Amino acid sequence: MSKVDNLRKSKREQILANGRLIMLAMAVVVIALVMRLWYLQIVMGDHFKQRSQDNRIRVRRIRALRGMIYDRNGKLLADNSLAFNLQMVPENIDQIEEVATILAAQIDNLEPDVIITAYRETSPATRHRPLTLKKNLSPDELARIEARKYELPGILIETEPMRVYPYDEICSHIIGYLGFINDHELRQPAYQSYARDDLVGRSGIEARYQDHLRGLDGIRQVEVNARGRELASHTDQPARSGGHLTLTIDIELQAYVFKLMGEEVGSLVALDPNNGEVLALVSTPAFSNNLFSTRISSENWREINENPFKPLQNRAVQGRYPPGSTFKPLLALLALNDQIVTPATKFHCSGSLTLGASNFRCWNRYGHGNVDLAGSLRESCDVYYYNLATRLAIDRIAAYSSAFGLGRCSGIELPEEKSGLLPTSSWKLKYIHDQWYTGDTLSVALGQGYLTATPLQIASLYAVFANGGTYYQPHLLKTEIKCEVSGPPDGNRQGRPIETGKAQMETVRQALWQVVNDKRGTAYQARIKNQPWEMAGKTGTAQVVKQHLDDLKNQKNTPRHLRDHAWFAAFAPYDKPTIAVAVIIEHGGHGSSVAAPIAREAIKFYLEN
Repeated sequence: MSKVDNLRKSKREQILANGRLIMLAMAVVVIALVMRLWYLQIVMGDHFKQRSQDNRIRVRRIRALRGMIYDRNGKLLADNSLAFNLQMVPENIDQIEEVATILAAQIDNLEPDVIITAYRETSPATRHRPLTLKKNLSPDELARIEARKYELPGILIETEPMRVYPYDEICSHIIGYLGFINDHELRQPAYQSYARDDLVGRSGIEARYQDHLRGLDGIRQVEVNARGRELASHTDQPARSGGHLTLTIDIELQAYVFKLMGEEVGSLVALDPNNGEVLALVSTPAFSNNLFSTRISSENWREINENPFKPLQNRAVQGRYPPGSTFKPLLALLALNDQIVTPATKFHCSGSLTLGASNFRCWNRYGHGNVDLAGSLRESCDVYYYNLATRLAIDRIAAYSSAFGLGRCSGIELPEEKSGLLPTSSWKLKYIHDQWYTGDTLSVALGQGYLTATPLQIASLYAVFANGGTYYQPHLLKTEIKCEVSGPPDGNRQGRPIETGKAQMETVRQALWQVVNDKRGTAYQARIKNQPWEMAGKTGTAQVVKQHLDDLKNQKNTPRHLRDHAWFAAFAPYDKPTIAVAVIIEHGGHGSSVAAPIAREAIKFYLEN
């Protein structure tokens, strides 16, 4: 074989060897591709199928309807309407500056910088979640967005229930308002099922029965295209509405009382003395709880929060005032029961009583002469109660008064109720660091000094006088309608008999009748005329500052903020009471001229309707 043939043979062998290597490499590549395909399709198939699904499917929350609240006659006090909210999904937006500019031009009070900042501050892990830019769009805003929606990728319009209060400020202190949950609350175990933009009850019944009213949100899966637009949706888990509540409030009486109070600062509480049901509970000034159904504006919040008359304060259960002479009937009943006096016992009133070096004056500088128990209440003689105070120990007065609900929270279904103060000798030693003096007891006997009470407590006290000796816990909840989420709220409806004799109670009740219906009574001008039923009650004046005797009679000479608080507490009809009322007007002067007419008109309205 020639040298040329050997060279050719060697070259063919080299080509064959290279071909085999190429074939082997190709086989390896094919096998690798097959293995990779097997891994992706078989081993990781479910994983990538889920990722694909995640890119195509978005989970949306279906807001649950909050339970409705009714008055005793079935009238709606808290309802739900539909709100349209503007939302943004950051991961579906590429040109945020362009979107923000178009969007801000369509929406009132929404700046492009706010939208861009919200977009950029969204973390990568949450960019797929809708971010609310504005709640409760107006019809005009909604129409403008719909007209340009194809220029706004990643922008959604979502609907959700919005709380509506048909009577607004008329019963805002009872119903309360909603507020957005905060970061601190979200870290608490009790709020694990809540989301960042949830609204929760912040005051009133909305707060007290938050768990009962809130309901449970549902889940809706939404199919979207590459630009984030919704293609289809279906519900995986329907929302469950919250439970409804029926209150004891008579909204017609509530609205009438609110109108009667007008521009006055104060409170009126009306109870059914036979079971403790709250018929009306008004505190003025009030506030619009509808402002809180969406995020309240800084301007509205500032107006409410900086109002010197504190409209958010529920004076009915949080206002602590000296009860003044409305406390005298309780002291009279205690003196009768402890046999300190009889109905016929008289004390002489010369216009003052001297105790040691101190002179304790009666409101009547000329005195009332010889006064029995009925006369002491009818004409509100201070000296009579000074005499009782010298014969009664303060700790006995406190213990007896506590049974009527003074000095302790009633347990009504409203947050932040105040207890008022029933002072004792040990209390003064602990907090004032001084011993108790008889002069202190004389002040308490007139409903002054350290003694304070809320309007609700005074209404409860007079409910006991009305029914003849049973204390009922005041309450707002009448009935519960079955709730899908939780069981009905509990309530204690049992009355508690008071330590008193029937004859002694009737003596005090008759004296309260004389206060209103006897010409000598301090509330005679406020009596109910030309009706088959009569009212019984007691006026009261709670001193704000110590004044000269001349000024006590003519409060018009005193600047408004230094005038006494005006009280009136009453019940009717006298023979078979169905309503007990307590009214306080801050800096109103005398109870007979300011508070008593309001109570009379409220009672008349209730009994006539």
